[in-house]
Amino acid sequence: MPPEDRRRAIVSVLVPLIAQRGGEVSTREIARAAGIAEGTIFRVFPDKRSLLMAAAEEAVNPADGQALFDESLRGVEDLRDKVVVAVGRVQERMLLSSAVMVAVRPHLLAAFHEARASGREPMTGPPEFVLKAQEDLHRRLTGLFEPHRDELATKPDVAATALRSLVLGSSRPELGMTAALTPEDIADLLLDGVLRRES
Repeated sequence: MPPEDRRRAIVSVLVPLIAQRGGEVSTREIARAAGIAEGTIFRVFPDKRSLLMAAAEEAVNPADGQALFDESLRGVEDLRDKVVVAVGRVQERMLLSSAVMVAVRPHLLAAFHEARASGREPMTGPPEFVLKAQEDLHRRLTGLFEPHRDELATKPDVAATALRSLVLGSSRPELGMTAALTPEDIADLLLDGVLRRES
């Protein structure tokens, strides 16, 4: 198997394993779950930290994220239905990525302190892959609204920002918040607002 395919295969097994077991999962357990020899891991990853960071990147922003998003919306024509489907997908991804990021956080902190101790400039703020994930999500949501431009009172990218804000702001698992707003609640709030309409 080519190295890049092997990397993807290992990471695809690792993401749910980390979400379930945390960042202290051993490379032996990872190899067993992937059905490979433990040494195979280190032929494609230099160390465990890089392995965990690759899993975090995949959890936050999967390589086939756009294709999966498009597939989930195949055959859905109504804007409200599209919003409900998209919100459900984003909420599921948030739960998974939150669990994985909590698991890799000690490795991010260790890298920060190692860089500082060696005189290098430590990375501050979110990793690049987290920023890219937000850009990709915004682009996907803007694309969701684009075919409905004539139905909107605002531009598609503004609608996408409002939707993203509602989804990300209403569910912060790392702060102990569950999904307090359902996909249907968010679709109603986004498309109809909070004011009562006169019948």
